[in-house]
Amino acid sequence: MPSNVRLRYLLPALLALGMIICGVVVSAVNTRNNLRDAARVAHSRHVLLALQDTLRNALDLETGQRGFILVGDPEYLEPYHSALARMGAQLAELSRLTRDNPVQYHRTAQIAELVEALEAGHLRTIEIRRQSGLAAAVAGVSAGGGKERMDRLRTIVDRMRLNENAELDKRAAKLAASLRRTDLTVFVSGVIAIGSGVLGAMLLLLFLFSKDREAGLRLQKEKAEEADRAKSEFLAIMSHEIRTPMNAILGFGELLHDFAESPRQRHFAAAILSSGNALLSLINDILDLSKIESGKIDLVPEVVRLRDFAGNIETLFSFRAAEKGIGFSVVIDPALPFVLVFDALRLRQILVNLVGNAIKFCREGSVTTTLRPGTESPDGSLPLIVEVADTGIGIAPENLEEIFRPFHQVDSRQSRDFQGTGLGLTICRRLAAVMNGEIGVESRPGKGSIFRVTIPTRISGGQPAAASEVAPIDFNTLRPSKILIAAGDPLNRELIRNYLATSHHEILEAANAGEAAELCRASQPDIVLMDPGMPAMAGTQALEALHALGEIPPDAAFSPPLPRSRTALKSDFDPLADMPPSRRRLFAELAKILPPAASPGRDAPPTTSTAASDPPATDHADFSELLDELEILRHSVWPDLVKLVPAQGSIDFAAALGDLARDFPCEPLRLYSATLAEAAETLDFSAAGRALRNFPRLIEQLRTEP
Repeated sequence: MPSNVRLRYLLPALLALGMIICGVVVSAVNTRNNLRDAARVAHSRHVLLALQDTLRNALDLETGQRGFILVGDPEYLEPYHSALARMGAQLAELSRLTRDNPVQYHRTAQIAELVEALEAGHLRTIEIRRQSGLAAAVAGVSAGGGKERMDRLRTIVDRMRLNENAELDKRAAKLAASLRRTDLTVFVSGVIAIGSGVLGAMLLLLFLFSKDREAGLRLQKEKAEEADRAKSEFLAIMSHEIRTPMNAILGFGELLHDFAESPRQRHFAAAILSSGNALLSLINDILDLSKIESGKIDLVPEVVRLRDFAGNIETLFSFRAAEKGIGFSVVIDPALPFVLVFDALRLRQILVNLVGNAIKFCREGSVTTTLRPGTESPDGSLPLIVEVADTGIGIAPENLEEIFRPFHQVDSRQSRDFQGTGLGLTICRRLAAVMNGEIGVESRPGKGSIFRVTIPTRISGGQPAAASEVAPIDFNTLRPSKILIAAGDPLNRELIRNYLATSHHEILEAANAGEAAELCRASQPDIVLMDPGMPAMAGTQALEALHALGEIPPDAAFSPPLPRSRTALKSDFDPLADMPPSRRRLFAELAKILPPAASPGRDAPPTTSTAASDPPATDHADFSELLDELEILRHSVWPDLVKLVPAQGSIDFAAALGDLARDFPCEPLRLYSATLAEAAETLDFSAAGRALRNFPRLIEQLRTEP
């Protein structure tokens, strides 16, 4: 609609609206004045009533006194005592009512003095009557000046009445005039309202004539929304396509790091991994945001042991907080149930963002994460409230909503002082909304912030699966198996082949699903690592062919094409991982399917001695001696290490354990020392700390070895 046409339509409506607002304002002002004048009128009437009561009480005092003097009967003093009891409260009320009028307040003070003098005179004459008789009392009344005081009291009360009556007449006249103005204003406002109704009807007719125009605008809006959805889908696809080679880069970086021969080479490989992980984190943030915008987030509720869930968060961030010299703790309210049902992956993603931000923006003090229950709903759901409180730089009140905008930081200097993309909090809020929860924040600049996440959960009587311990990455600990890698991308096949190159597993490769089916028919592999998006034959069609060959458990170690959801693929492939997997993820997924390798110390048949003079086997004695050595380390070296996790100290400790593992052939101890050494040498303090905390558990496991 052209601007001149809009102005022609809007100007009468704005004029009418302005007149209505003016009428309403005037009416409101007049009504307020009326109420104030009415209050003043009521105040004057209260003053008049108080004056009347005061004079009546003074007369009752005098009447009671005179009756007693004349008759001498104490019953005549009852009106006197009643009036005396009321007089104090009455004078206080009169003083309160006249406090806003200096003249009347002064007169009230004079009345109080006169009443006090009258009361003293009455008491004196009553006492004379009791002790000396009627004649002495009459003489005391004549000489006491009571009549003069009563006359002055009446005069003051009359003056106050005249003053209040004059004020009352003036305020009543003003109130009447104000009511007339209010009536006129209401009448004018009614006329304006009727005129506005007529004008509104005319504008409605004009609005109906503009429906075609609105239809065109609606069509343009739909096109814009469709373009936005297409943008989100394009962003998701591009992020996915970028993430796929990034995972391969990280995988080969891991291999380079493992096969590096010098510390300098390992340092370069660690730099590649660190930078690659930072870039992958950014890509994952963009991918998550685009998934949320396009509505493709799948929630997977599971039974979660809250202590393990909180321990995971504490382990993840405790060393990062220690590096900055700040405190970090995770507190669980005792009122929370032992287990709850919710999507642990998504809540962990929210908390990783919130706790990471809290530690990043906290220069000193502490960060505390608290898990507590909300009020249970009638349907049985229990809100889980997670608060992340820090003593960091804080956020200004006007920026509390701005921080949830995508790619936004409240201060441009933060992009230099605290690196970040500005996507984390946006993803947190949208993930919370997807989980039917909410996220809020309280903060003061320089005092810290409290982020509060509330999500609905269900109370479950089931038990979660036991949390797996962090194990060394050694594919030889799994049973020797024949593994088929079915992937169209040669880099993905090469990466997994190199992961397994030094293991005792036999590796087969197929470039497409058809080749995979032929190799399965010819070689009968124990496990198949399959990409569902391979060329020449759909992965799900190949799955049917594989199932027809026998019990071959397929493991989809590569992420599916975007058009198909992970939920649908999960029903076909078990387990399901991203493409290509990291070495640790591949080991974890294979460990779910392949049993552990046979232990030579336990499963191999015992060897018999060929000479009668040979001593008997001393494995058990050596094992006991090993435990003694480990206990010595546990009480001498280990306590200081587990507190600070120093890199060189952890390396030396791992070397000492490695020497013990060779002296007393003990495979679990060798694997543990290798894991600790790798974490310490690569400065992975989180993994090193977890390994050190598991040292007492390792001793207990060795102690219970059969």
